[in-house]
Amino acid sequence: MSRVAALKRRALAAAVPLSVHFELTYTCPWRCELCYNPRRHDIHPLTVEEWKPVLDDLRRLGTLFVTLTGGEPLAYPGFLQLARAVRQRAMALRIFTNGDLVDSDMAAEIAALYPLSVELSLHGAGAATHDRTTGRDGSFERLMAAVERLQRVGVNLVLKAPVTRLNEDEVERMAALAEGLGVPLRFDPAIAPRDDGDQGPLAFAASCGGIRRTFQLLAKHGGLPAASRIEGGFNCGLGRSTLAIDPEGKVFPCIQWRSSSLGNVRETGLAELWRTSPVRRRAAEVASEANQRMLQEGGAVAGYPFCPAVAELRHHDPYAVGDDVRRQAELAQALQRPA
Repeated sequence: MSRVAALKRRALAAAVPLSVHFELTYTCPWRCELCYNPRRHDIHPLTVEEWKPVLDDLRRLGTLFVTLTGGEPLAYPGFLQLARAVRQRAMALRIFTNGDLVDSDMAAEIAALYPLSVELSLHGAGAATHDRTTGRDGSFERLMAAVERLQRVGVNLVLKAPVTRLNEDEVERMAALAEGLGVPLRFDPAIAPRDDGDQGPLAFAASCGGIRRTFQLLAKHGGLPAASRIEGGFNCGLGRSTLAIDPEGKVFPCIQWRSSSLGNVRETGLAELWRTSPVRRRAAEVASEANQRMLQEGGAVAGYPFCPAVAELRHHDPYAVGDDVRRQAELAQALQRPA
């Protein structure tokens, strides 16, 4: 074994799953056609008592951040009990929610958890586009009510907006809405296939003009997508600092990677899976190789975010840079140049 290979192997052995996503349930009151969750409703989710040993393993491994997501995590019957268990183990808590189930009592319960952030999805500047996207009348009104309730009790909020063909003409108004609310807004130009490989959500990807409009807006605030890569580095935390666990206990190297699983926490402890899984080692190799391939390609792609997991879902190749990603990278590079 070469010295470099030996160093990489030791580094991988010492790696820590710093950030972990718990997908508590696929149940959700919204019916977003662009959602990456598979269309499943017959799952057998882990109970809170099954989640607790997972949290104990993460605590021993050194995890810092646990994100509770779904589906809609607040629809999980033991949500508050599990969220408290995260905080009792001194790990920072993030919550991804659509806000639909955030009444005044739930807002107070969430505030008592002192979450690092609560992140809510925004799909339009008003009810017409937002409700059309979610497939539920009144969802925009309920989202705004959730924002107000959570702000009232001092919870740190983030709004997240996938840029789609449905809302690409509203990005400026969405930004103005978020500014008026006093809540940070993150635009995401990437639409991914569903976790089961269904390519349906890609039909909602924004047009080239929509991406340009969004990037021009981001450029004004210094927020264009960018990635910093170095020789011998890693494209992302895949296999080294991230994990995701689905409702039934399957463990994946990140929230998007679904081509292979480390195993199931109902059968093997998470700490053992982290230490011994060849899938994790393979994922780390992908992150390393993706970094090198982006650097070798050079140009705009070398400095633009790339997700091997999404590439695998879209192209059956974790290193495939699609035409859309290449166009976005070139646009971001052009907008970053001084006028």
